[in-house]
Amino acid sequence: MFRALKWISAIVIACGIVCCVWNLSQFNDRNLGLMVGIGFLVGGIQILMFGMVAPLMQKKTEELPLDTTEELV
Repeated sequence: MFRALKWISAIVIACGIVCCVWNLSQFNDRNLGLMVGIGFLVGGIQILMFGMVAPLMQKKTEELPLDTTEELV
């Protein structure tokens, strides 16, 4: 799942870069294509951060089995 999030974020960031470069001629807040491109860039970075942080947040439940066959002498 986390590998898929990294791929999705790469695609979203690439779309953002294409939209920004395509609509860079008029650099103002009324340029809808540029604003959509910036939104893709921000969203892609957030997806990438979630893909990196979510595995770290998971608890690793490694339980050591109790070995009752060995007795202390």
